[in-house]
Amino acid sequence: MRRRVGLLGGTFDPPHLGHLVVAECARVELQLDELRLLVAGDPWMKGSTSSPQDRLAMAQAAVADDPFLTVDDREVRRGGPTYTADTLAQLRRDEPDVDLWFVLGEDAAHGLADWKRVEEAFSHATFVIVTRPDSPPPPEERLPDRVVHLRIPQLEVSSTELRERFAAGRATRYLVPPAVDAYVRANQLYGATHG
Repeated sequence: MRRRVGLLGGTFDPPHLGHLVVAECARVELQLDELRLLVAGDPWMKGSTSSPQDRLAMAQAAVADDPFLTVDDREVRRGGPTYTADTLAQLRRDEPDVDLWFVLGEDAAHGLADWKRVEEAFSHATFVIVTRPDSPPPPEERLPDRVVHLRIPQLEVSSTELRERFAAGRATRYLVPPAVDAYVRANQLYGATHG
């Protein structure tokens, strides 16, 4: 029987509980054997504040105690701008007996028309679009025929807001996993202090 593997791509700058809720809901509701946080090395459409190594370490800390969630570091190792089509093609070569499910939010799905070689990406995986707060679904004509829509509980937390909270010394506990909070503070990312 073919394994079903989900991929949740992102910068994870920092990873937060909203990411983990998406990952777990997708894993359970799509009956996936595993869900991987796919950490972008040098995302061509979106900048990041932290180094790829810090973002990778935070993602690993976020899922360290979960036997079903793992981290895929291939985009960080590859270097250079990261394109989903390249990553999915590499995964298809490395793991030909796996069914891939690529999970993204409605906000990211609106930008699919701007992705490099998006049709190639669609050919390698089933795309799963999850609901996002205050984001309408993308127009159906921009999506492949076999896209899956997944409704999940809504947590109004974003990496942008968390970076601002860390910088301003505002509360972050219960918005990120404790290990991520500890990593951010120990490494003084985003201007955070040890407090």
